[in-house]
Amino acid sequence: MDIYVARQPIFDRSQKVIGYELLYRSGLTNSYDGADGTEASLAVIRNTFLFLGERIVAPPRKVFIKLTRDLLVNGVAGALPHQYTVIEIPEDVEPDQEVLTICRGLKEAGYTLALEGYTAKNPLLDLADIVKVDFTKNTREQSRAIAIAQKLAYDDIQLLAQKVETWDEFTAALAMGYSFFQGYFFSKPVIVRGQDIPYYKRNYLRILRELSRKELDFDALEQVIKHDVSLCYTLLNYINSAYFGLREEVTSILRAIVLLGEAEVRRWASLVLFTLMGADEAPEVVVRSLIRGRMCELLAGDVGLKGRESDLFLMGLFSMLHVLIGRPLGEILKGVRLSREVKGALLGKESDYRRLYDLVVSYESGEWEQCSEHASGLKLNPERLPGIFLRAVEWADDLGRLGNEQPKQGGALNR
Repeated sequence: MDIYVARQPIFDRSQKVIGYELLYRSGLTNSYDGADGTEASLAVIRNTFLFLGERIVAPPRKVFIKLTRDLLVNGVAGALPHQYTVIEIPEDVEPDQEVLTICRGLKEAGYTLALEGYTAKNPLLDLADIVKVDFTKNTREQSRAIAIAQKLAYDDIQLLAQKVETWDEFTAALAMGYSFFQGYFFSKPVIVRGQDIPYYKRNYLRILRELSRKELDFDALEQVIKHDVSLCYTLLNYINSAYFGLREEVTSILRAIVLLGEAEVRRWASLVLFTLMGADEAPEVVVRSLIRGRMCELLAGDVGLKGRESDLFLMGLFSMLHVLIGRPLGEILKGVRLSREVKGALLGKESDYRRLYDLVVSYESGEWEQCSEHASGLKLNPERLPGIFLRAVEWADDLGRLGNEQPKQGGALNR
């Protein structure tokens, strides 16, 4: 069964992801209009809770699902787990007595209710926990006025700024008092020219440059890794995990590198470095980089690029390097040894690499029409994409937690 689903993160004020709104289509060539809202919502519910479950959104993160009037009246919401479900009520739902009674019952049952759009006299405001304000439909002044009005009338309601696409919009909404934020502002870097890259990030760039050599110099790489305790700890923890099943514990950095081999060392180091470089950014930046890299890698054979998996993985992984480092991507790539095809694609040069990259980015964003065009241009069977995306999400969510591990105090490393 093909499940076309993308997820859009919802952040709190500290840029921590508290949940995802799931965006659904029945296929790349089909988009729902208003008349199909009930069918679309049912598809999201079916796929999320019966098929995908924690594979697409793992608790305690919440699932934001839009329910039409028909679904509210038919009692569908009551079958969903109240601890992890945020029920969104669309603007076009008439708040008559029947809807009010149903929503009051859902509220009493422990569900979180999110209301799309703010209208001062809407009786649903008495029951809502969250009000979503679309920043593309409201001016900056209107969004601020809504925040002020809500604070005066409903102090217990939290505002969610929707479709926040730039860092400037995010900081403005933050200053206005909004509690939650939805959009792709986190993937738009704040680039300050002339500001030096922090020392620890320059060290990670040196390691990336070492890794991008055609042939690794294990001795040189050992010396670089030894200067970072987090890398030492993570490498030894990785090589001694049950995954490798080694009989004796490895305590030498050089031996760990040799045992892993070139391909595995490149993959391990790139992943760990990205989680470390992204420690002061929204973790979703790292997760999204990993999803892009994995999708590009898994689709290599489908688009006639078999044998280029390593290149394609790095293309997706490095696509948000400018966000993590805060410098223009072209400037960063000058100091990293990547293939000409990868650099060209990341800088916008037309090629099969670039077309694959655009396909992946449009799919992850739920831009189905553009995704369909890219798939057609690559002669790719679109039915492959849902499974590939889901595999990449699971893989990236697991690896994205690597950066949260810290070395144990008092541990000794044989370097």
